[in-house]
Amino acid sequence: MNDLYDHTKLKIGQNVGTELDPYTLNYSVDDNKTTWIADQSGRPFTLRFYQGNKGKVDKFLQNARRYANIKHAAITPNYPPFFSNLWVFSCSAVCGGENLYSFLGKYPEGAPLNVVISLFDNIAKALDQAHKNDLFHGHLDLNSIHVVNGVGVMTGFGLHNWMDKIDKNEMDPRFFPPEYLKKVQKRTPSADKYAFMRLIMAALLGESCLDKDLSTSLPESHPLLSDPAWWRLLKWSRSGSQHRPNSLVEVIRIIRADSYKPQTRESSALEKAIHRYTLHHSGKMIGLASASLVSVLAAVILWPSPQEEATPLPAVTATKKETVETPPPFESLPQILEEPLTAGGTAPKIEKIPPAVFMMGDQNRMGDDNEKPVHEVEVPSGFYISKHEVTFDQFDKFAKSTGRPLPPDNGWGRGQRPVINVSWYDAKAYTAWLSEQTQQEYRLPTEIEWEYSARADSNTAFWYGNDVKAGYSVCDNCGSQWDGISTAPVGSQTSNPLGLFDMHGNVAEWVEDCYHDSYQGAPTQNQVWLSSQCDTRVLRGGSWFDISRVGRSATRYRAEPNLKASNWGFRIVRVIHQNN
Repeated sequence: MNDLYDHTKLKIGQNVGTELDPYTLNYSVDDNKTTWIADQSGRPFTLRFYQGNKGKVDKFLQNARRYANIKHAAITPNYPPFFSNLWVFSCSAVCGGENLYSFLGKYPEGAPLNVVISLFDNIAKALDQAHKNDLFHGHLDLNSIHVVNGVGVMTGFGLHNWMDKIDKNEMDPRFFPPEYLKKVQKRTPSADKYAFMRLIMAALLGESCLDKDLSTSLPESHPLLSDPAWWRLLKWSRSGSQHRPNSLVEVIRIIRADSYKPQTRESSALEKAIHRYTLHHSGKMIGLASASLVSVLAAVILWPSPQEEATPLPAVTATKKETVETPPPFESLPQILEEPLTAGGTAPKIEKIPPAVFMMGDQNRMGDDNEKPVHEVEVPSGFYISKHEVTFDQFDKFAKSTGRPLPPDNGWGRGQRPVINVSWYDAKAYTAWLSEQTQQEYRLPTEIEWEYSARADSNTAFWYGNDVKAGYSVCDNCGSQWDGISTAPVGSQTSNPLGLFDMHGNVAEWVEDCYHDSYQGAPTQNQVWLSSQCDTRVLRGGSWFDISRVGRSATRYRAEPNLKASNWGFRIVRVIHQNN
């Protein structure tokens, strides 16, 4: 084992592993060049190389094999390690999305409860399940969680637990439990619970709260949570292992209960004082204080008071009982919306689309295998979708507001032209910003929503027939002045019967879903279709650059989510929440 390759000398493009089917290194994830993104046979993987100064190689291999068996939707899959006289590394799937540190940057004052629940619900379930089998993540922090479609996914699960000592190179020190600060680190599932509660606080209060002492600096109340719920979270966030929650699912249940049934009664000053005292004092002191308090209260209650003349109570005016606001019925919602942004201006104009059942896929024998089999899909709830593709005006406002570079326009002009040269991640960041600005839920369309909107109740290749017509689309051969030259200003062509423009051509549009080679196993109700290996996302609708066939309602093709092109853009969906 003395001939192991020095991981600090690894280079981009280098082949590692077997000669016949090697992994090709793409880029290093950390400064020490211990973790790399690599390709093998066209598939991406995360490789973590053994470090001789961190522990014994036998322990590295034993640990990697142990955690190769854990499987959960909130955990990126781990695979058996590679071992030879030259190379020793663990292998796991690559997770898309953005890391939690970056994601929470969108919520410096704390995220809404529905966002927090979406982020941590599956993580809580996965950790509880793993802990029952004495498996644990071990280095849980903001960088070891990625956000995919608003859902948290843990990466590198358990793969550092072979080390003699986990330090700041493997884990953000702000998440170190007290037992990690000792000379001999004690690692158990309890450490995950400590880190999980700090993650919850970072999400609820903003990531900067972690720079303070959580035992003394957390607020006594939270604007979105009832006092009893908040106090339970505060108790579970204390550093002592005896305070950590038995079940992380219970933590999410407490938060979810408040999201559905907000507490309207404010706690009294006495209740807050008692809570403040119990939070910062030992059990013995609390017992003595409780006994004294009981004595004082008994004296106050039993002390005789002078007789006073009874005075009538003031008349009580009947008031309407306060209830949780319920969403209006779908039929009463406006057909077209432009919701105001807190930064000024409005969100993209959106059109209301009703529930329906339709046939999805190539119904005209003009498509590829990835458009088959044709299958019936239900859209049980209506939604809003933008009438136009998102424009440069709209995207530039977001970019300037968040300090992002402006995407190039290829010299064709900005304004009302559809934004181009944006990745799937850029489009997702824009929808997250819209959600924050409007306090509504915006996202990219699902493939189901997109195709239903494009078809507009048609079963032909295009909503207007099986052949392209001038004035209806912009593509390489559609008969417009922009064909094969550039994008057109949005709305330059005729809208479809649902009031939507440019569903065929102009720019191809990113959607939420992972790409699948066919519709085998596709959902039959409207939902985002994900997969454990989500290397590519879906583009729909064709563009100014493509031949007309690519712009059909059923056409779908894939691209890596970090790529950008001058013929790719997107439109957005605004979710309508309805009571069941």
